[in-house]
Amino acid sequence: MVFRLADKKDISSLAELRWLHEEEECDLFGINKEEFINECSIFLTNGLVNNEWVYWIAEEDKEIVANIYVRRIRKVPKPQKFFAEIGYVTNVHTKEQYRGKGIGSELLAKVKQWSVDNKIELLFLWPSKRAVDFYNRQGFDINNEIMELEF
Repeated sequence: MVFRLADKKDISSLAELRWLHEEEECDLFGINKEEFINECSIFLTNGLVNNEWVYWIAEEDKEIVANIYVRRIRKVPKPQKFFAEIGYVTNVHTKEQYRGKGIGSELLAKVKQWSVDNKIELLFLWPSKRAVDFYNRQGFDINNEIMELEF
C-alpha cells in the first residue's frame, strides 16, 4: 500500500471516488454523473493549484482505494504570529472492499504527521454518526467550543 499526496494526474480518480462516496451516502437519482465528475474535477484541480486543498490517497497497484481531503485555512495574522493555519478534514473515504484493514487509520496518521510538519495548528471535522468511534480512536475529541449557524 502506498500513501501519498495526490497530484494533478489523480484528479479524475478522486472525482470518481467522490461520486462513489456520495452514492453510498444518499440517493443520486437524476444527477448527471458525467457533469458532476467534470465539475468536481475542476474544483479539485483549482484547490490543488491554489494550494488551498491537499488530497491524501492510499493506493494499491496504482489504484486509489482511500482518500482524505484537507482544506488549508489561513488564520488572521496576529502581532505575535503572522502566519498560522488550521485544517478542515473532509471526504474521508475507503472503498468498501478495503475497509477494516487499517488503511483509513494509516492514511489519517499520514495526514496528522503532514499537519505537524506543515505547522497546521488544529484539524477539525464533522463526522457522520458511524464515523465518531473511528475519529475517537485516532485522537480526535468531540469537546470543543465551535458554534455554528446553519442556513
